[in-house]
Amino acid sequence: MAQVKLPAPLTTASWDKQKSALAKAAKPPATKLPDELKELAKLNGAVGWDEFDADNYDSEGEIAAVTGELDKAVGSSIKALLAQLQAVEKSATSFETEAKKDKTFPKEVLTAVAAIIKAAKEHRDDVNASVEAAKKSLKAKGDKIAAEQKKAGAGGPPPKLVAMAKSRLLSTIALMVKPGGAPKTVRFMIVQGKKTTALALAYAVGPAQEKLLKGLLPGEAPYKVLKDPKAQVVWENKSLTFVSDKLSGTLLKKIQLWLKKQFKLNLKMRVRKSNGQVEEGDAGEDIPDDLLKQAASAGSGLTTAEVSKRRADMADDIKKGLAGPAQAQIKSLYASITELIKAGKADEADEALDEMEALLHADDGGGNDVLDEEADETEAEETGSGKPARRAVQEDEADEVETEEKPGAAFTKRMAAMGAAIKAGLAGPEKARIKLGLEKITELTGKSKFADAGKVLDAIQALLGKGGGDAPTTTGDGGGKGAAAALDEWKTRRAAAVTSLKAVATQVANAKHASSAKAIIELQAVIKNLTEAPSTVQQVKDLERWLKDDDVVTDVCELAEDIRTPLLGALGKLRDAIAA
Repeated sequence: MAQVKLPAPLTTASWDKQKSALAKAAKPPATKLPDELKELAKLNGAVGWDEFDADNYDSEGEIAAVTGELDKAVGSSIKALLAQLQAVEKSATSFETEAKKDKTFPKEVLTAVAAIIKAAKEHRDDVNASVEAAKKSLKAKGDKIAAEQKKAGAGGPPPKLVAMAKSRLLSTIALMVKPGGAPKTVRFMIVQGKKTTALALAYAVGPAQEKLLKGLLPGEAPYKVLKDPKAQVVWENKSLTFVSDKLSGTLLKKIQLWLKKQFKLNLKMRVRKSNGQVEEGDAGEDIPDDLLKQAASAGSGLTTAEVSKRRADMADDIKKGLAGPAQAQIKSLYASITELIKAGKADEADEALDEMEALLHADDGGGNDVLDEEADETEAEETGSGKPARRAVQEDEADEVETEEKPGAAFTKRMAAMGAAIKAGLAGPEKARIKLGLEKITELTGKSKFADAGKVLDAIQALLGKGGGDAPTTTGDGGGKGAAAALDEWKTRRAAAVTSLKAVATQVANAKHASSAKAIIELQAVIKNLTEAPSTVQQVKDLERWLKDDDVVTDVCELAEDIRTPLLGALGKLRDAIAA
């Protein structure tokens, strides 16, 4: 439906035309009318009437979702608009009453004020009528779709939507299966209907994935949209592995059932917690390589014309986004989308639009039902057993079933063995560094870089071994062992700092800013300058001087984490120990 435009008398431009006439009045009444009209224009423009146009949607799921959004708007943005129309009418009426007390008051101003009062009342009626018309139109469209599906005996989602969803899922998995993993972090979104639980994977999950999944679950409203913003999905141990502390194995089993029914896919799936604990889904099968290759080459059937139209429909949101905090990423994505459309790569362009849309709707896109432990418990209870259906499996138990050929088995076994100590460390004074280390391990294992992940785990183990406190720097031998202990502490602090710096570099790279490359080079230079084993007092003093004065170190400490203080503390002890 078309935007419900403000009548001319309610615009600030119309009121501004009365300034010259008002200047002739002996004493114009005080009024907030100009400010009220400005606020009215803002609120009227904030209601996205086009989003409630039934002609834009083709499934029961979409119609149900949009009807829900309309109901929300009636209680928020549309309610605010109607209240502002009343405020304008009240201000104009008050102005008119006072102005009429002056028999010489300019008639043209009184005429304009009367027009404002009339237009405010009429526009309020128009807004209410538009809401009712939208509700009727959406209901009629939903009933029509339901009748068509019943007549056809289908009762399922549109075949084109199913093909697109399957293609997107397999294409993403194909990228994850490659050596080194997907080029970007893969996120997930889960939508639960009355009977079914569906899954989408993407670099950024938002409104596009929510719309897609609801469209795949027709007639199952109301829906619940679940996500874990801190989680990611990797290909590990020949399984689709959800690295999340909040997702349950029970939910995975429901997703597996849906995948089998909807796409004829029997995937191995599991959840890995940050402490190494694993929750397995139901038994699955390996994905044939030819199926992944076929998905990567077949595409979803989208055309560049359809993608271009979608981008055009997002024009207003894109314009707002280019003035917001994510403007650099949005600008970069826009340019990339343009090139992909020119090259005829419709699917890649559409996926980039998904990323952009998630950025544009970071606060409200993708649902607000963030996964939590309470949701997990509810899922367990729904199995009907009265007991949690999920089974926590330690990696060493899994190793008894799997063969020794499993990549990274030694690492995951070690990680699991350290689970209790890591959990305790996350409540201690070194929790920030341990957390950063775990995030880095997740990133590295997702790319099958288990050797590098082992080095980070070494640093975490050193932090845990010291209990987060200060290591002794002197012993009874007169200083020899004291220097060795001080050097060990420096190496531990250095490893934690390097982990922090690499995490910052990853964030900078993901931002894709024009200056990102330069910033990454500077961060790499800082890592190189952190000498691993300074052996003389002079070397230690040079390091101390550089750490105190370096601009990049200062920026990291101010914007991300204070790496300077613990490093200088360790160097001070090392300097004293060497000099002893």
